[in-house]
Amino acid sequence: KQWYQRRVAITAGEPHPSLWISYKMFLLSLAVLFMAAPPAQPHTLARNMSHLVEEIEEFRKKLVGMPDDFFDVELDINLLVTQTNDTLIHDEATAFRKKIAGMPDELFDLELSINQLIEDSDNDDDTDDTDGDGEDTDDVTSCGVWHLGMNLNPADGHVMGYSTGWADSSSIGSDEQALTMDYLNRFVWTEPADYIAIVRHQHGVVDAVKVFAFKHWGLSLSHRFKDMDPGRMVVSEGGPLQEDVAEDAANLDDDPIFSVGGDLAFNWGYSLNGARVVLTGGYLSPADVDDDNTHGFENHFYCYNPLTGESLDDLASHEISNIQDCPHPSCSPVQLQGTDHGLHGEEVFKEGPVYGNYAIFVSQYADRFPGPGSKLDLVMEHCY
Repeated sequence: KQWYQRRVAITAGEPHPSLWISYKMFLLSLAVLFMAAPPAQPHTLARNMSHLVEEIEEFRKKLVGMPDDFFDVELDINLLVTQTNDTLIHDEATAFRKKIAGMPDELFDLELSINQLIEDSDNDDDTDDTDGDGEDTDDVTSCGVWHLGMNLNPADGHVMGYSTGWADSSSIGSDEQALTMDYLNRFVWTEPADYIAIVRHQHGVVDAVKVFAFKHWGLSLSHRFKDMDPGRMVVSEGGPLQEDVAEDAANLDDDPIFSVGGDLAFNWGYSLNGARVVLTGGYLSPADVDDDNTHGFENHFYCYNPLTGESLDDLASHEISNIQDCPHPSCSPVQLQGTDHGLHGEEVFKEGPVYGNYAIFVSQYADRFPGPGSKLDLVMEHCY
C-alpha cells in the first residue's frame, strides 16, 4: 500500500492518457489484492507472492519495447509539427513516451518491494513456534529471486569485449535466446544489486555456480562497470558465499571463475589493457605493466584507455580467456575459450573448447542460488 501511494504521489497532477490510467489501475488492483487477501500460511503466502513476481515480470517484458514503437508515432507527429508550427501535440507525445519508458522500471521496483515482503515474512517466521511445542524452530522455507543480467557465449560470433555493453547498458540479444547467445538486459543492469551469482551452464542447466555479496550495497551493475577511473576494484569481500560444482563438471583446471579462489574484481585496467571480471585468486597485473596476463571475462589487449573504455580497434578484443601464465612479450598465444575474439589470428590467440555459457544473475536480497542440475530462466527463485 505504501509503495502504491508513493507512486501515485510521484505522478500526481500529470496528464492521464488511457494507457497510463490502465497502468495505475493495474497497480491499484495489486494494492487491493494485498489488503483484501485472507490470511494464509506463511509458506503458502511466500510462494504465491513469488508467483506474483513472475507474472509482473512477464507483464513488464511486454512493456519494454513500447517506447521504441511509440517513438515511430512520435516521428510522424514531428513531421506534422514542422508543417503546422504547433509543437503542443509533439510535446505531449514526447511526455507520454517518457512515461511509458518509465513503466518497466516502476514494475521492477514493485517486484523488489514484493521480494522484500517475502524476505521480511521469512525473517519473522524464523522466530515462530511453528511446531506448537513451545520452542522456536529454524525449519522454515526461505525464498529469494534472481534476475538474469548477462549471458556470455564465447562461440556465438559476437564478441563481448571490454567496451561492449558493460558501461553503456545497451541491450544485447533477445529474451528468447538469452541463455544461448550473448545477452544483456539493460533493465536488470541498471537496478540496484547487492548479490551476484556467476553461473556456468550447459544449454541452460547449471554446471557450477558462485555467489558473492558486494561490499557496497545499493549500486547497479551499470554503476559499477562505469567506475573505470581508476577502476581495479575488488567489489566483494570474504570470498564466495556459495560455491557449488556438479560432480561431472569438466574443464575446471583453468576455468576463469571456478579454478581460482578469492573475490571478484571489476574493470581491471593495466597499461593499455583491461579485463571486466576477474578473481583475485588469479594473477592481477600491476597498473603500469603491459604483460597481457590478466585473464577472465571481456578482455582487451591494447584497448588504448581502460580508464574510459575507449578503444583504438577491436583487433585484440576477446570474450573469455582461461587462467594461464603467459606474459607478453615472452609468451604467446593466449589460450581462449571458443572463437569470439578480434581479427588478430593464431599468433595472438589460440582458440579452444567452450566450457559452457556463463550467466550473470543479480539479486537485492537472495544470497543462495539453485545448484547444479537446475534449469535456468530469466527469473530464478531459490527456496531453502
